[in-house]
Amino acid sequence: MASLIETPRSFRARSEYYHQLAALQQAGIGVTESLQQTPPPSQRDQRHVRETIDRLNAGETFSESLEDRQSWLPSFDRMMIRAGEAGGRLDDTFRILSDHYAQRSTLIRDVLFRLAYPVFIVHFIILMPGLISYGASLLGGGEAGFLGAFFPSLLTLGALYAAVFLMLYLGQANRGFALRYWLEKIWHRVPMFGPALKELKLSRLSFALYALLNAGVTVREAWKSAANASGSPWLATSVRDWLPELDRGLLPSEVLKQRDDFPTTFRDLYATGEVSGQLDDSLQRLAKLYHDEGTRHLKSAAGVATGLVYGAVVITVAFIVIRFWTNYYSSVLDAF
Repeated sequence: MASLIETPRSFRARSEYYHQLAALQQAGIGVTESLQQTPPPSQRDQRHVRETIDRLNAGETFSESLEDRQSWLPSFDRMMIRAGEAGGRLDDTFRILSDHYAQRSTLIRDVLFRLAYPVFIVHFIILMPGLISYGASLLGGGEAGFLGAFFPSLLTLGALYAAVFLMLYLGQANRGFALRYWLEKIWHRVPMFGPALKELKLSRLSFALYALLNAGVTVREAWKSAANASGSPWLATSVRDWLPELDRGLLPSEVLKQRDDFPTTFRDLYATGEVSGQLDDSLQRLAKLYHDEGTRHLKSAAGVATGLVYGAVVITVAFIVIRFWTNYYSSVLDAF
């Protein structure tokens, strides 16, 4: 199911795939038959599904058939399936995985939606000099050099697209951890956008913890895997640093009290859920809280970015218009 760049659509397809598997499992249909009756999310998944079915028919368990299959399922999915199979709760596991990817799909879609308009305005301002130059060429009766007028703008857009795709490529989970860690630190320093991204990652961490603990994974492994599933090197590093404290018998809430890198709200709600025995409810509340806060701050940041881009557009238009008429009257005066 892994692809070069994950999209809301690919996560939604994965969510639907797990939803159908959960329904078949709940109906009492075996794993092999469930896989045979459920269409894979994409054509490239068909080979992996056939291989899994062959290994199941050869006598392996579902989790055994998925070992060393990173090219198909992430480690988070495989750990969830292994825990669910061991506890006889595969139907619940598939349902939680479906919810997990539905949330990720919604999250990415919200981020893209908030950034769509500022991105459009950025394109407009980059292409504007070409539009004015091309229009002036047509009005002046000269040859309409379309490519010549737009070449600088297209060159700028090309460099911008290359930089964005490079950042996406380097930020993928299979790239060097140190590189992704430093890229994340840079992103977190971006005003307004940085705090929003932190909150969205905390939302993913909370939901992943909820999913893993409900699947029967131990607390230590749940924290370790949830931090990795959050996609944040910052969270993965932080959790890795205090895992030895759990090995010495401390509870996560006791360790979190000593950590300043986790927000107070997160620490307090987690501790309340742990003490009251309602950790599931606390983690779900945290996931929703940080998802809502992150998207709200992202919306505000996108609004500010749009205003800044508008200001840049006005200044650029004024500069281009003044320069155009200055050059025009200079040429007229020179002619006289």
